[in-house]
Amino acid sequence: MPPVRRLPGAVALVLLLAAVPASGQEPLSLAATTDTTGYVGLRLHAPPGTQVTITEGPEPVAALTAASADTDLPRAVAWRCDRRVRRFVAATPDGRTAAAEARTPSCRKRLDVDVRSHARPGREVDVRLRDRWGLGDVPVSVCVAPPGGPRDCEQERLGADTLRVPARVTRPGGWRVRARAPWGVEERRVRVAHPGGRLRLLVTGDSMIQPLDDFLRSRLRSDGLRVTSEPRISTGISKPSMLDWPAHAHSQASGVRPDVTVVFLGANDGFPMGNAPCCGDAWVEEYARRARGMMETYARDDRGRVYWLALPAPRGGFFRTTFPAVNAALRRAAAAAGADDVRLIRLDRYFTPGGRYRDAMRIGGRTVRVRQADGVHLSTAGASAAAQLIIRTLRRERIVR
Repeated sequence: MPPVRRLPGAVALVLLLAAVPASGQEPLSLAATTDTTGYVGLRLHAPPGTQVTITEGPEPVAALTAASADTDLPRAVAWRCDRRVRRFVAATPDGRTAAAEARTPSCRKRLDVDVRSHARPGREVDVRLRDRWGLGDVPVSVCVAPPGGPRDCEQERLGADTLRVPARVTRPGGWRVRARAPWGVEERRVRVAHPGGRLRLLVTGDSMIQPLDDFLRSRLRSDGLRVTSEPRISTGISKPSMLDWPAHAHSQASGVRPDVTVVFLGANDGFPMGNAPCCGDAWVEEYARRARGMMETYARDDRGRVYWLALPAPRGGFFRTTFPAVNAALRRAAAAAGADDVRLIRLDRYFTPGGRYRDAMRIGGRTVRVRQADGVHLSTAGASAAAQLIIRTLRRERIVR
């Protein structure tokens, strides 16, 4: 019998039952083994010239005439994930039978997934798949999920050789690779980072971003983020005479090249845009168009991730009209830009659920004032809570650990 490969950890159970021969007849016997990776081998002992049919339950395995006393079938049947105990019966036309049994390994470690654990942004990494049993013809789904974004899946068929699936990792953070075969799932993680592991975080907007930016800078310092804060007081998307925000976003994106951008903007909006006065559907649509352009600019062709903060409901005044219109526009813009690049963080729901204004709320088991006296801006405690909400989102979406 030729040398065979052994699968580490594989356990073979062999049961040999010889038929009781009639007077003058040679014995009939059958043995099963799992020595060859991926296959159950059979050895039949029968007198030369004997016709033998071998079956596994109702399924035929082989029909042969013994040419010698021992006949080897080294790859009689392939291993299966849905049937680990294999029972075989050899039978002759005159009614003699012999049985054998073997137990094959579990499929739990059958799929081998190999991918590098670290990479740089913009590089291509190879996901290498291998069937450890060497059988092939396995349908597999390979899904790659960027930090914060939905996974992208490809359907492949794994052969007997290694399958290479390239994946481009465009931005820093924790990427997930998941390979699904009919018998289970294997997951691997790739940490994508610039040399030195630092991420570039841009925090920008109008006065609403203060002092939230300081909390983000101090709390993310230990995570290796390089934070750039650029507040532009009293500006708004609908008042370009003071600052053209879409143009400014281009300047920020090319200068800072942010991996992550946090934007809190809109408290000063409500000015007419073209022929559209605030705050009808035409105004909302134009605001959404401009905001979406900024989101895509900050996303830098999938190299960055954008977190835009919705406005909490104000206490009163004209803000009660403009804030809902701004938030409606931001929802449209974020939906159009796509979840791959943009997350709208609903501070409106967190601080003012149901659109109901409140000066104070319970945080950490105590009641704290979360709005300033003007009924618009967040207080220091409110900004601290908002920063914590953003950081939790960054960790949940694998931007930072």
